[in-house]
Amino acid sequence: MGKTGGRGDFEWVYTDQPHTSRRKEILAKYPQIKSLMGPDPQLKWVVSGMVLTQLLACYLVRDLSWKWIFFWAYAFGGCINHSLTLAIHDISHNVAFGNKLAKWNRWFAMWANLPIGLPYSASFKKYHVDHHRYLGGDQLDVDIPTDFEGWFFCTPARKVLWLFLQPFFYALRPLVVNPKPVGSILCMGLHPISGHFIAEHYMFLKGHETYSYYGPLNLITFNVGYHMEHHDFPSIPGSKLPQVKEIAAEYYDSLPQHTSWSRVLWDFVFDDSIGPYARIKREYKLSKKE
Repeated sequence: MGKTGGRGDFEWVYTDQPHTSRRKEILAKYPQIKSLMGPDPQLKWVVSGMVLTQLLACYLVRDLSWKWIFFWAYAFGGCINHSLTLAIHDISHNVAFGNKLAKWNRWFAMWANLPIGLPYSASFKKYHVDHHRYLGGDQLDVDIPTDFEGWFFCTPARKVLWLFLQPFFYALRPLVVNPKPVGSILCMGLHPISGHFIAEHYMFLKGHETYSYYGPLNLITFNVGYHMEHHDFPSIPGSKLPQVKEIAAEYYDSLPQHTSWSRVLWDFVFDDSIGPYARIKREYKLSKKE
């Protein structure tokens, strides 16, 4: 458990992210994919049902012992809260009410945020836009760990601690790396579903910075596992991303993909070549206006 991790720095590249060029190529070949862009009319009802279910659950466990409260909070409430964070992720792309009703999307994200406790939906949107626009960007994409995280959390025991403390790092990292006039952002910690945070962009194979997962957990996570498709087409709701893969299958079937988020967490902890440093980084030259 004390073995030092094998990486000493991020994987620096000097090419643009692949999603922009692939999006153009796919749309040129399959223009019908444009019809999938726009709001998902079912999202607001599904999310509202989850919020009300979580509030009802809080009432139902009010007289239970602390041990049972802990169990249900982890096994049931934790799953719903994870799912709600991913609903907020979807809503940040204005897919609840569409781009013309951006303010409605912002308010609805706050409603989805209610059971989570920490108000983070507004700040998440601001940082998530940068994550898509400047994927892997040094000092721009706050999804990438800091140098301290990469250097310190390099052994299995420390990586488990890093996974457990993810909410802490996701809340404070933006304030250090790229401060904006907003609050904190939240990420869930050591939970099986949280494997998607590692699965999405950590470099399990050299040169590949985004991965998809097509397993059953997509059913309760708004298809966040279709992450390659999401970065190619961020304006398409999660509910329609499987259609993207079906239409343009030849672009995705041959790409590296994950089959288990739990296995992702296991490999992250015990594979010496994977850790907070296993991320692709690049420099972006911004204009003064940006």
